[in-house]
Amino acid sequence: MVNNKTLTYHFVEEIINIIGIERGLSENTKNAYISDIKLLFNWFQNKKIGYLEANEKDINNFFSYLRSKNYKNSSLSRKLSIFKQFYLTLKDEKYIKNNPLENLECFKIEKNLPSSLSEELIIQLLEKGRNNLNNIQESTLNQKTRNLRTLVVLEILYSTGMRITELLRLPVSDFLNIKDKLQIRGKGDVYRLVAFNQKSLKIINLWLEHRSLYDNHKKNRYMFPKKNGIGHVSRQVLYKDIIDFCKLIGIENKGVSPHKIRHSFATHLLNRGADLRSLQKLLGHADISTTEIYTYVQPNRMQGLIKDAHPLNKFNIKT
Repeated sequence: MVNNKTLTYHFVEEIINIIGIERGLSENTKNAYISDIKLLFNWFQNKKIGYLEANEKDINNFFSYLRSKNYKNSSLSRKLSIFKQFYLTLKDEKYIKNNPLENLECFKIEKNLPSSLSEELIIQLLEKGRNNLNNIQESTLNQKTRNLRTLVVLEILYSTGMRITELLRLPVSDFLNIKDKLQIRGKGDVYRLVAFNQKSLKIINLWLEHRSLYDNHKKNRYMFPKKNGIGHVSRQVLYKDIIDFCKLIGIENKGVSPHKIRHSFATHLLNRGADLRSLQKLLGHADISTTEIYTYVQPNRMQGLIKDAHPLNKFNIKT
């Protein structure tokens, strides 16, 4: 057993690294785990509670403290899950004999259903964007770069369901001589295949041609370089560009964002008959329960399913 004095932040990071290896956590996720554990550790220190001697009552008191700070149940549930993994690892590594969180139940949370855009709106957005290509050609070089980049980002996001962070860190070399599939690195450094439709491939080639006009872009490894040629463009810049692009083509105040396009990709595929396991692979979800949230059916959609798919609908029953 280690003495509590040796249980420093460095020790916390070592335990999180063990969890990270076992669960394939990304660096961002590990940092979030460490941040939550340090919050608990600091509270224990202030209350003069030994980290290794903490019991179920101490943990409950900590969560009461968080509730007093108006933490949402979703945040409390996430922290509880992290603490359970942390203490389970402490037990497995023989630092403690009993896990004080073993009997604690998760907080009840309402599922936040993903917000998606309609198929009609997405099609309208992309078609208007493509039709606007002639206007883009007549723009100034900087304006043309912004508009063409925004269009190709929208095309790729809806064609593949990628996360915006996954797209931005892709190297331009991945898109040279691309056919219809691409292997990308997702959360937890897990690789998966994504597929492109023909229209998105055409816009990608236009962007590659335009990108080559900038000398500092030629030396940049990313598909979407910053204006100064160093690193890739930020999410914040793209969010603003998408808003401006929607105004330009006459689709305003529709809440178009990279995350909503990803939700739309998933929702539209399910509505058209995609199976859950395939969708899980396309989205890069580690747990299928994350994908299952898309299976929520609106009442009017349920009526359509009964009408179109129920076997008894094929029979003309006379009474």
